[in-house]
Amino acid sequence: MEILLRVLLVISAELTLVASWPDWQPNSVVKIEENDASLEKFAGRIDEIDHFRLLMSDASSMLLGAKNAVHNVSLADLKEFSRIDWEPQASDIELCTKKQKTPEQCQNYIRVIVKKDNNRLYTCGTNAFRPKCRTYKQNGLSGYERIEERDGVAQCPYDPEQNSTAIYAGGKLYSATVSDFSSRDPLILETNKMIRTEQYDSKWLNEPNFVSSFEKQDKIYFFFRETAVEHINCGKAVFSRVARICKSDEGGQMLLYNTWTSFFKARLNCSIPGDFPFYFDEIQSTSDFGEGNFRPVISSGSRYDMVYAVFNTPHNSIRGSAICAFRYTDIVQTFEGRFKGQESAWHNWLAVPREKTPAPHPQKCSNSSQRLEDTTLNFIKTHPLMDSSVPALGGAPLFIQTSFTSRFTQIAIDWQIRGVDKYHDIMFIGTDDGRVIKAVNTQKGPKDKIHTVVIEEIQVLKKNETIVNLKVYRRDGTEKLVVVSKDNVVSIPLHRCSHKSTCHSCVGLQDPYCSWVDGRCSNTNRGLQSVTTGKSSGCGVEILDGGRIDATHQDPSGVNTAETLAIAIVVSIVLSMLVGFLIGYKVSSCRASRDIDTPYHERNISLSKRSNRLSSGDHTYFTPENPYNKSFSYVVNVKTPGKLNTSVETKPVTKSNKVYL
Repeated sequence: MEILLRVLLVISAELTLVASWPDWQPNSVVKIEENDASLEKFAGRIDEIDHFRLLMSDASSMLLGAKNAVHNVSLADLKEFSRIDWEPQASDIELCTKKQKTPEQCQNYIRVIVKKDNNRLYTCGTNAFRPKCRTYKQNGLSGYERIEERDGVAQCPYDPEQNSTAIYAGGKLYSATVSDFSSRDPLILETNKMIRTEQYDSKWLNEPNFVSSFEKQDKIYFFFRETAVEHINCGKAVFSRVARICKSDEGGQMLLYNTWTSFFKARLNCSIPGDFPFYFDEIQSTSDFGEGNFRPVISSGSRYDMVYAVFNTPHNSIRGSAICAFRYTDIVQTFEGRFKGQESAWHNWLAVPREKTPAPHPQKCSNSSQRLEDTTLNFIKTHPLMDSSVPALGGAPLFIQTSFTSRFTQIAIDWQIRGVDKYHDIMFIGTDDGRVIKAVNTQKGPKDKIHTVVIEEIQVLKKNETIVNLKVYRRDGTEKLVVVSKDNVVSIPLHRCSHKSTCHSCVGLQDPYCSWVDGRCSNTNRGLQSVTTGKSSGCGVEILDGGRIDATHQDPSGVNTAETLAIAIVVSIVLSMLVGFLIGYKVSSCRASRDIDTPYHERNISLSKRSNRLSSGDHTYFTPENPYNKSFSYVVNVKTPGKLNTSVETKPVTKSNKVYL
């Protein structure tokens, strides 16, 4: 019973936490069928899984890394322009299988594609766990000609399931991956001069999973998650990071030779605020850097450089996903702050006093890194972590999901779409069960909280397909969302305005793409629209089926649903505890009644008899019939002078309250 109550209390605490999070309901649920006219699809191989990854794209095409191939596909209609076939040699496959890898693993999975110039393509593949890189020269749109091949170690992962990222900037390739078969040596590498992160130093990189990389001004930024070395005294935990290096960094002269002198990292804070914040610690993906605003704004000038990111909770925790946004200026400001350090392995991680920080601040890029003083280099080597975290815009996640069946995986943004009265960033969020969630942030007033409206929940792929890439495509009047999984590449429209046939349903969709104008729901920025409330007096009174008037049109914000869910969960918990108590009480009553049965009496009769001899009180298990009302005869000899008289008397034996020992 006690164990049952403890389990119920734990479940109650977790469910109460989940119930307290904002719930959401989509304004529209869409399922894309195979024969849907709006669905475009790139077939790839028919007989096996392609393992697609969208690795590079430009204005008109995208390059997909796959198993033993690179596909150049048109974004306009998903037709293949050309393809590079690249299978591993038989000797590489044989060596791979001898290392106890499966035949499926011992293929060549393309995981790095960059353009060195307009005609040269640089690509790297796992090559049966022996990474190789090749340079191809493009011959129009019809094909590619191989120019050279080189070793791809530290540029491409060994395992196709390993997370890695690469970017080509300023004539240099920057890669973030692992450099050994056992994945024990993660690194961020510049391949021209072979400058890398410190080797086998957990303060620099500790079991990282790289997510994305970007070029911004004179720096390269990397987003990843890793085991937090500063948290190790409190148990193992994974934190999300953003790291940066300077393009001009050439390493140190002696100390930090061929090692970054500008590598610093900071934590990304995506958490529900409070006295005890709840963190979404594991970053999964990011959008591109773009100019936008997480709030709806009236002026197109109210925008800034920012990035959206997907975060999840650990797999052994409450299953939750969140979307957080980060401003580029906040990232820069974090790296201009104080560092976090540890005097020794037996000390806590604390902020380093500013007087102990070298001047100028080490985060500033130097054009002559080999001339830096040894004291500065030693500080950089031992203090790669910043003390402050990068705050999320708005101070909290913009969008949260709790689910026992799915998690967020990818995100793409259609930046600053102009509605009827405001500009919005529209979020397209991919899940691991083949869905795309289309959402937008709303705000009633400048000081009101941000609320996320889920416009559509679209079942694009099968429920067992994880979405690995999303891309918004806009060109020559064509607007679509490209959705990539391991085995499929499809595109769907960005909106379905024409599916709504009434003013109320069109406005109630709360879609910045859609408004009611000229008697129909159209993709335009004029007419009737209300992204904030989903209601417009211009639509008049809505007439339902049977001629009834809709007087109870609810705000589709999901608040009532959240409250109902919370109440239902709490009530179910109380009822469960009550039923458990009643069951326990019934079981204990049955045991009590069973205790006075004959077998138990017989087992305890000897103890009861011994107890009765020492006590004058009645015993539960020793109650003979009329024990003290029976008469006993006894003989008394009376001695008188000269003779012996014997008399017989009959007297009752009475109960004595005395005990003689």
